[in-house]
Amino acid sequence: MTLLPASLDQLPATTMKTLYRYSIILGALTCAAAGTAVAGERMVFKGTLGKNAEVVLELENKADGYDGRYFYMRHGVDIPLHGTLASLKEALPRLENGEPLAADDNSGRPIFVDPATGKPRSIWHGKINGDTYQGSWHDAKANKDLAFELHQVGSYNPDAVKPVGVKAVTAAITPGVGSNIAYGTAISLKNTPYDYLKMQLPLQLGPEILRKNVGYRMATDPRTKFAYPRLTRHPDPQVLASVNQILEQRHWQMSLAALECKATLYTSDGPAAGSLGDYDSETIGVRYLSATLMSVVESGSTFCGGAHPNNHYDPFTLDLVQGGYLDFNRLFPVRTKSKDGSEIDPVLANFISRKVKSEKKRNSPDQDTDCSDVLPEYLDFEFDEPDKISFVVSGIGHAMGVCLGPQLVMPIRALKPILKAGAKAYF
Repeated sequence: MTLLPASLDQLPATTMKTLYRYSIILGALTCAAAGTAVAGERMVFKGTLGKNAEVVLELENKADGYDGRYFYMRHGVDIPLHGTLASLKEALPRLENGEPLAADDNSGRPIFVDPATGKPRSIWHGKINGDTYQGSWHDAKANKDLAFELHQVGSYNPDAVKPVGVKAVTAAITPGVGSNIAYGTAISLKNTPYDYLKMQLPLQLGPEILRKNVGYRMATDPRTKFAYPRLTRHPDPQVLASVNQILEQRHWQMSLAALECKATLYTSDGPAAGSLGDYDSETIGVRYLSATLMSVVESGSTFCGGAHPNNHYDPFTLDLVQGGYLDFNRLFPVRTKSKDGSEIDPVLANFISRKVKSEKKRNSPDQDTDCSDVLPEYLDFEFDEPDKISFVVSGIGHAMGVCLGPQLVMPIRALKPILKAGAKAYF
């Protein structure tokens, strides 16, 4: 396959559509003094282990030493670390040969000491000189030593970029859900150096798919296996860049979540521990592409522990006229402000009601799966080729997951009675 070099440009924050609250980076943090870290900050190093194994390592100074993690670039899976710079212990997988490595009372925590020997199995012996952490890595089981030399590339405060609100609670309850970076915060070398570097692996490219003067191709991180679109051509280069920033950030968020789930092999004994959480079975597709609009759908059932899987159907539409996400209010009335926030516009509510009644007359719905009542509350939209629009249920709870997806599908021309004058720019 063709390889696409990952972008090295610092990305600005984008407005990511999400059901959760957003958090915004207020300012960039300066690098910590060489060899030390300001309280709450994490130092990030990049370099080689042995002859050519590329690794990224992160350390945070704690009262009892350092907590940290590192990953091999080719794998992207975090391995926990704990100890001193001179003796940094590496965690062991919680399952070995299908059997638990530790007693139940240690569930959910990394194992740094081999129960069979009472000693760490892998240790980083090093020291920091200036901005360089170097020394030797020792594998006791194989009795092997490898030199390492890592250079500090940045530092950051994880509290400044972590999710808040409902998303934070969900992540705390269920490991591997989300990326631990809030939507609306750009994954960049400045804001999130550790995770940004994790995403700098060349992508595998699929064939270009053309729609007149616009086109796209699917790009795959070989570590997470699912494909995500990138716009390849558009008459306006600024729109092309703006849209690809959004697509890249969404792809990175999903890839980081999948890799976080895989890293639970060091912290969890659950059935999904060490897996990609079914992100590798995620379906991502471009449903509509023109010079003015691009609709994409993320759908699937991911699971990395917890009470039930995350069944979802998440469409989003990009504005290829102005760049960024499409505000559907530019096309037709969608929501009006109220004292409680916002509610569906009466014009759209009446339009949907008439269409639902007409659809029921033509096709008697199954009473057990009639989702028309929940459509207004969980309403979203997608365009579908060649010339349709779908009214979609998205974001509904697990118990009503059967309703996820398109509920009303009609030609775009059917919107004519409610279209605003500005819609002419898109159709």
